[in-house]
Amino acid sequence: MLPITICADTHGQFRDVRCILSTCGNPSSQTYLFLGDYVDRGSQGIETVTMLMCFKIKYPTRVYMLRGNHEDANTTLIYGFYDECINRFPNDEGELLWHIFMMVFNMMPLSAIVGDRVLCMHGGISPHLNDITMIENIPRPSIVPPYGLMCDILWSDPDDRYPGWALSARGISFTFSSKVIKEFCETNNIDLIVRGHQLTADVGYSIIYLFKFQIFNFK
Repeated sequence: MLPITICADTHGQFRDVRCILSTCGNPSSQTYLFLGDYVDRGSQGIETVTMLMCFKIKYPTRVYMLRGNHEDANTTLIYGFYDECINRFPNDEGELLWHIFMMVFNMMPLSAIVGDRVLCMHGGISPHLNDITMIENIPRPSIVPPYGLMCDILWSDPDDRYPGWALSARGISFTFSSKVIKEFCETNNIDLIVRGHQLTADVGYSIIYLFKFQIFNFK
């Protein structure tokens, strides 16, 4: 599966996704892992997620798609994807299309392991997550709950302003410190956590903690 291109938070930016594919290579020859948030905010969520799903069907061992916090019915009602569907496809077709997408989103995986040493997810770890294998036991299809392990995987953030775990200013889930990450990586025998969910610098990624156990943000 290596080397692999990891992307996050495309948010309906269809042209940006096409640019990524043009720059990094067609999925016929390059492996991709997308960390979620394909819809909302941008104006072409339908094209973005549909194109990636088509690539997943055509190249199942080269395209991998995780679920983000915006692959959720309640979130899409607020941030634009529901409106995009019903405005572009009137006469109940848009409502049906939106429901079909939600059914697909509810089946999407929450994490991936790359090279046995790199944990990838949209948001972050959870105080309820002691062992990586616990993620495999989260049932699918699933609606995103307001709290708990699944919620945290999609919503949590790294933040060293507070020691250990702290309630997130988002009003949902938690933040976690570098100490928590180091202990988690050691316990689970991994070297790196790769996640999205937050805006990064102009280069498209950021290294959050500068030691062996690091977090990257890709956006």
